[in-house]
Amino acid sequence: MGKTWPSVLSALGVVAATVLLVLLGLRERAPAAPGPAEVARAERARPADARLAQRYEQACVLCHARADSGAPLSHHAPSWEARLARGLPALVQSVQNGKGGMPAGGLCADCSPQDYDSLTRFMSGPTP
Repeated sequence: MGKTWPSVLSALGVVAATVLLVLLGLRERAPAAPGPAEVARAERARPADARLAQRYEQACVLCHARADSGAPLSHHAPSWEARLARGLPALVQSVQNGKGGMPAGGLCADCSPQDYDSLTRFMSGPTP
């Protein structure tokens, strides 16, 4: 005639377990840790524009050229992948407003919105 409560609950349990497994599979995974060569490359890299290189040196390199800082490593694609998926405007807004351990303005008190955009493109892009 109809389903019994134990069989309905059992079916619901299977569905709930399946949904949970799917959600866990979609969870963002941590990017691969950079190796010594990638860290060395990040430590050496500077924007070609002298003014931007100076701003990068004063504000960005302290965190973005160190693998242990928690910040995405410059020119390390796996570190930037999930962030870039949100779009460059969202990244620049995070720099301007601060996010996580990064203070508002990313330690660059005199950077313009264009500076933030250019520096973010530099750090999240391929090695120059």
